[in-house]
Amino acid sequence: MTSLADGGAVTASRGRLLWLALVVSLAVNAFFIGTAVWWATSAHMLTPAQRFQQIVRELNLSDDQRDAFQQFVIAARRGMRQLHDSNEPLLGKVWKELNKPQPDQDMIAKLVDQATDNRRAYQRTMTAALTQFLTDLNPDQRAEFIGLTQRKHDPLAWRLRQLVAP
Repeated sequence: MTSLADGGAVTASRGRLLWLALVVSLAVNAFFIGTAVWWATSAHMLTPAQRFQQIVRELNLSDDQRDAFQQFVIAARRGMRQLHDSNEPLLGKVWKELNKPQPDQDMIAKLVDQATDNRRAYQRTMTAALTQFLTDLNPDQRAEFIGLTQRKHDPLAWRLRQLVAP
């Protein structure tokens, strides 16, 4: 009977080891997943000033170029604010109209066209502002800036692209 009891103790011990291994594995996986999530989102947590400084450092801008870049960023922020202020009421009217049992499709189309025209005007303004800034850069800096905007999966590049075409 003792050999049977010893076998039960070994089985119970193996069960505890299995549970312990499972808990340790779960803790390690949670740590790695948490680290990956933090790493992926920490780049998005840069303030606008930090993003600005990162671009200035990467491009090695002179004081005059830094001022030109700052003017571009100010123009972009102002333009984005104006675009939002002009399109938000239009899109609110679209949603209000869509909420009706019989929405007026012509009215919706006109409102969408107005919002699209506002966006197009913003993009033209930003393209002109960006072109002006780029003329202040030397060819290597210009190529570096364009390369910076083309990086895949880079939150800074995404933000730069959004300045011109949100």
